[in-house]
Formats: sequence, structure tokens, C-alpha cells
Amino acid sequence: MEKLKVILIDDEMLIRKLIRMKMNTDRLNLEIIGEYSNGADAFADIQNVRPDIVISDICMPEEDGLSFSEKCVQILPEVKIILVTGYDDFEYARRSIKVGIFDYLLKPVQADELNSALERATEEIRKLREQKEKHNQFRDEIEKHKTAFRDIYINKILAEDDIEEDVEAKLLEYGVTIDRTGCDKVRIAVLVVQEGFYEVALIAQVLDEASAFFESDEGVVVLKDLWNRIVIISDNAEIPFVECIDILKLLIRTKLGCHLLAGVSEPFEGWGMLRAAYLDALAFIREKRQEEKIEGAKALPGWEDLKEAVQNGSMEKVQEIVKGCIPDEEDLYELRRKIHMSCQKLCIDLEINQCGLVFDKELSWCYTAEHLKYCLGNIAVEIAVRKKIERGDSNGMTIQKILLFMLSQIDREELSLNYLSTEFSVSNSHLSKMLKSFTGKKYVEIQSDMRLLKMLELIHTTNLKDYHIGRQIGIQDAHYLSIWFKKMMGYSITEYRKLIETKSK
Repeated sequence: MEKLKVILIDDEMLIRKLIRMKMNTDRLNLEIIGEYSNGADAFADIQNVRPDIVISDICMPEEDGLSFSEKCVQILPEVKIILVTGYDDFEYARRSIKVGIFDYLLKPVQADELNSALERATEEIRKLREQKEKHNQFRDEIEKHKTAFRDIYINKILAEDDIEEDVEAKLLEYGVTIDRTGCDKVRIAVLVVQEGFYEVALIAQVLDEASAFFESDEGVVVLKDLWNRIVIISDNAEIPFVECIDILKLLIRTKLGCHLLAGVSEPFEGWGMLRAAYLDALAFIREKRQEEKIEGAKALPGWEDLKEAVQNGSMEKVQEIVKGCIPDEEDLYELRRKIHMSCQKLCIDLEINQCGLVFDKELSWCYTAEHLKYCLGNIAVEIAVRKKIERGDSNGMTIQKILLFMLSQIDREELSLNYLSTEFSVSNSHLSKMLKSFTGKKYVEIQSDMRLLKMLELIHTTNLKDYHIGRQIGIQDAHYLSIWFKKMMGYSITEYRKLIETKSK
């Protein structure tokens, strides 16, 4: 820390020089920046020098030390004032405490007492400055992430029925501009990107486009909700909201080539009615979907049965229905697109938070109807597991932790049921039953699914050799890796790589 600044005030020059001589400025990292013969002169210069510590006599002509101190602390509230006097007078001491004097010394000033008082003053100043610095850093961090905190809070409002606190006051804290002119009608638009289920990066692009579109408009907030839908909130009565949303939809479709569903709410009274406006916009989308019928969902047989099985958490039923969901079509691209759209619809209909779904990206790496069927089964199970957890099923949080742990440790060859049992303090048999009951799959099946997903990702996104990929999924034996991959995919790793090259041309 830089040197602390000290000024000396005493009407006797020799006293000032003696105090200067007795101060251990080097050890305490102090710098004497001025001497004054009375309080009036010192106060006239106080704004220029802005000292950290003042050592002042009490009895001086023109203006005494106490009068100076009373005025000084009003301008520099953090300054530390040490008063020196030749009078052992209790009234002086009491008055000095009232005006915020740090310490009170008697003449003749002893070097050890002086330096002890200065040391305490410097420690307190540095401590206060460190606290202030931490507070400023925390405030800067809050400011830096204010938008993220705002979005978290708004999503809380959108998801919960009863918010008792003053919503508008809280939103103002997060930097939301609220119309106070009396025209405080709030409208919400919700944009659903149908491809968003399997193209997470696309959602981010749509969010950026929507944010840029309304960037210069006051009273408009753009965010992503818990289900990867784009939510646009406006209380600006001067904005032709519906027309703007139509233009934005056209812009996004033209620029990004994605398919959108949009719902716009009726005007609601104030920001406290955000959830009601949000539900109104979603109802509009549901009505529109009933009219338009998503092509993908209509084309896949047994989809309503699959939806019911996922809703009920019937894992074995889910796997059984998936086998008959995918027709033998030659156009795999169209079939993949229909599955994408149908899974998106499934998440929306069941109000499943699709952020961070693991197996959805595997769809883009499927090149056969059989693999699509296998992948759809994984996605349906993952959605069903999420639904179970959201519904509060017993063991839900434990299973979620176990699955996330398995994903994070998939490169470990020793990752086994025994390893998990030790890690989570559960017996092998109980853990095996829990996994089977909750996911409909045995432990080895879950592990193989995760390994395959990781391997496909590495094949598609890196230039790693097969044996290097094997090490990253916990399979050290290259021969076993080859046998295992063919069992999972129906063809060898070499055949799959050639298939990728063929499809990419």
C-alpha cells in the first residue's frame, strides 16, 4: 500500500519538529506532507492535501484543535485525528470522543506512545481500505453480472405463482428500466426455436439477434427461460410490439434459417403480472401448435403413447414404444429432422427444462435408422429421468448426482459399480436396483451409452487416434474398443469414419 499522508498542527514550531523527529515514518510507511501553526490554516488547505492522519494540538490561536477536528471529519470522515495537549482535562477528552477523535495524547509526547497511536491508526486505515476494496470488487462483480442475476430473478418470477416481494423494486436493482409515466402495461413474447432441442448454439444466436434487435429500446428485456425459449418483455407503450415481433421472426428465419413458433400475450397491469403474461403467451403458442400440428410429431407413430410413458416415468414402456416409433425410411435427414422437432415438442409439452440435455447432440451423428432408434431411446429416457427429478421422486437427487459423476469420470477405467458404491456409500445391490428402477437400464448399459456419446463426440470434433479416444472413455485395450464399438453401432470404427466422410461430401 502507498504511504499514508500525515499533517502536523501546532502553534509552536519546536513542538512540531520534536513530533516529526519522534515519528517512526519508515517503519509505519508514513509521509509528513505539511505543517501548520493553527487550525484555520490547516482547514483552508485540507481539500488539497487530503491527509490520512492529523496530529494536532488542542489549544491554538485563531482556531483550536477541536474546532478544526469537528469541521475536518465532516469533509474527510475516514481521517484519523490524534490530539495533543498539555492539559489533562476530562472535558477536552469527552468532547474529542464526540467529534470522532482517534486518540488523545498528553504533552510532552513520548515517542513510544506517539508511534503506538500511529500504528493503531495505520492498521485501522489499511483494514478499512481493504474492506472497502473488497466491497468495491464485490459491487463491480455484481454490476458485471447484473444481467445474469436479472435473468435468474425473472425466471424465478416466470416459474413461481406467489412472489410476495416488490417485484418492480427488485427489478430496478437489476437495472431494468420501468415505465413510471402511468402506462405500465406489460406484454411478453415467447419465441420457441424448434431446432433448439439439438442445436444449443443456435439458441444463443437467436438470443443475440433478439437482444440486438431491441438494444436501443427502453423498457424491453430479452432473456432465455429455463426451457431454452426466448422471452421478450416490454412495458414501452410506444413500441408496436406485435409488429416488431413479426419483423424479428422474419429476420431470424432469414438470417439463421431456423423454424420459430411465437406467442404474444395481451397487455397486463405492471411487472408484478409477468407470470400471467408469460402463461398467456405460452397458451397462444399451444393453440397455434394445435392448429398447425408440428409435422415431425404427426409423422412419428406412437408419439402420444411415448409422451404419456415419459410423463409417467415408465422406463420399460419408453424403450418398448421407441422401437416402433421410427419407420424404415430411406431419407434419414428428414427422419432426423422429424425426431428433432418431436423431441422439442415433447420438452415443451411436458415443461421439461431442456438446457444441458446430454444425448440430444448424438442425433446429428446418426447415419442409420437403427442408430436413430437407439439415440431416441436415450433422449426419451433422459427426459423421463428429468421429469422424475422435477416431480420430486425419491432418490431423484442421488441418481442425478450419480449420473453427473459418471459423465465427469467416464475416462476412468476403474469406473464401475463398485467404484460408485464406495463413492456414494451405497451397497452394490441397492445402487444397481436404484439405477434400474429410475432409468430402466442396467449400470453397464448406462456406462456404455455415456462412453459411446463421448466417443462419437471425439470422433466428430477432434483428430485423435482411436486408441487415444479409448483412453478418454475408460477403455485402454484397443482390441476391446474395436469389438465394443461394433457391438454398439453395428459397424467398425473405420467403417463409421468412412461413413462420415461420405456424408460430408
